[in-house]
Amino acid sequence: MLRPDPRRWPARFRAIDVPLAVLLADTFTMALGFYMLVPLLAFHMLQDIGLTVGVVGVLAAVRSASQQGMMPWSGALADRLGHRRAIATGVLVRASGFALFAFVESVPGLVAASVLAGLGGSLFHPASYAAYALLAGERNRVAVYSLREILSNVGFVIGPLVGGLLAGLDFRWVCLASAGFFAIAFVITVVGLPRDMRRGAPVAGEARTLRRALQDRDFVRFCALAAATWVLFSQLYLAVPVQAQRVLPDSVGLGAVYSLAAIVMVVVMMPLTRAADRWWTSSTSLAIATLGLGAGLLLMGSLPSLAGLAVGVTVFTLGQVLFQPIMNSVVAQYADEAAVASYFGVHGLALAVGGVVGSAGGGVLYSLLDADAPALRAVPWATFALWSVVAAWLHRRRPTGVLT
Repeated sequence: MLRPDPRRWPARFRAIDVPLAVLLADTFTMALGFYMLVPLLAFHMLQDIGLTVGVVGVLAAVRSASQQGMMPWSGALADRLGHRRAIATGVLVRASGFALFAFVESVPGLVAASVLAGLGGSLFHPASYAAYALLAGERNRVAVYSLREILSNVGFVIGPLVGGLLAGLDFRWVCLASAGFFAIAFVITVVGLPRDMRRGAPVAGEARTLRRALQDRDFVRFCALAAATWVLFSQLYLAVPVQAQRVLPDSVGLGAVYSLAAIVMVVVMMPLTRAADRWWTSSTSLAIATLGLGAGLLLMGSLPSLAGLAVGVTVFTLGQVLFQPIMNSVVAQYADEAAVASYFGVHGLALAVGGVVGSAGGGVLYSLLDADAPALRAVPWATFALWSVVAAWLHRRRPTGVLT
């Protein structure tokens, strides 16, 4: 398998063609909409609506299950009907879910909004990542996925700050503005993306492409490892608001913490992924990234202050920077052109399992933070740190074969 040559990335970025540039613009627009709302959503539910951390964890799990749990079928559907159509439909459905958050405060209403937001993501997520794989080409994938993450993290810088300012007026404006960005993404998708990005690859039925992914044993094992790491990923929008509620006065400060971490991510993304691609196998990179996620959570819990929260979030997101582009490149390498979205869909189901376990389990564990005994208050952070060590060891033992 040919490896991307990091020294040639800048020239490739200058030569990006129009469909790929449109897809990158799509990603940036969706990132702005997403990060305006989701990082502040748990804080809003805890502080403004008065829900318990356990209920907030269940709602996060509902959104994760609605999105990633449906991805195998939505990915296969995208391979069958076309990636542009799946992306366009998905962003509209998510826009409706985010808009609904502006008008509901009851648990049933919040469940409905969470389901809509998740279903929208299930439609556009595998289709979008498959489109990147097809438009970038094999040699460019790590570089292009890294650029995608940079743009997403620029949205991470701007989104929480804008969302925090709007929340100072009324949280309803955060939800409606977020929905508006996804409506803009719909227009960008329909106008700018080609109808078919498979370059002549045969179109197979949904069942056939889905079965192809599920019968790939090496790929399924990789998905299981990704799910173990996603248990840690899912803490970003639960652990951080829980700690922020203890050390910050309002959601504006929470937005600033997320944006500070995202600035670091934007700065280090390219050098870090270039170094990892040059010196480490994918197994080593994913193992190191997983340890970074666990270390970030441990720092958040061990240093209960604004500085500790900022440092912990920064370390956590450094692990995220390294993990996501390498993970997506590995998924794309397993797949063939006729079933790329199906592979990303099955991979999304694995992430759903990890997200549900992490969100629901985190909600239970964080309830111990109010315990009288200091040892019990340390249990959540110690649990996730130990989980990261075990998951990193399993990543390191994964045979890479031709996948590097």
